[in-house]
Amino acid sequence: MIVLYSAIKQAAALTLVGCLALTLATSTGCGSGDDADYASIGLVPITGTVTLDGQPLEGAVVMFEAPDTTFSYGTTNADGNYEIKFNSEVMGVPPGDKIVRISTTASTGEVDTEGADDDDDDAAARRKKKKKRNPNEQVPEAYNEDSQIKATISDSQTVYDFALKADGSPL
Repeated sequence: MIVLYSAIKQAAALTLVGCLALTLATSTGCGSGDDADYASIGLVPITGTVTLDGQPLEGAVVMFEAPDTTFSYGTTNADGNYEIKFNSEVMGVPPGDKIVRISTTASTGEVDTEGADDDDDDAAARRKKKKKRNPNEQVPEAYNEDSQIKATISDSQTVYDFALKADGSPL
């Protein structure tokens, strides 16, 4: 009886060790994304300058939005210059047709921007709501919520400058 109990206890211990080893072996292949193959996306490095009535527009979020509402983004500096990020790890925009949206009250989600709209994390849902215009927004709706600015991203053009007008007139 004691021999049988000892054998069962030893088998249970081996089973537990085997399960732990199997769990460890299968979980090591599910990395945190450090090995993401961004090269396969063909990201295009995009930079540019945003001005409003001839003056650099600081703190504006520039978004290049795909038809499926995914987007790449950047924020303008004091000189109105921006550089577009695919995500928080890598720069660039996937090739293809995009709508460009520019806003001084949008948030990229990376850093809580002063004056940013707290429920700005879902761009598609935000546009569907059609809420009252944020009084702090410096950019006319013609360049953000109702943007008609279009860009086709390819390696042939990597600089996009936007000379916005306070009256929202076409670029």
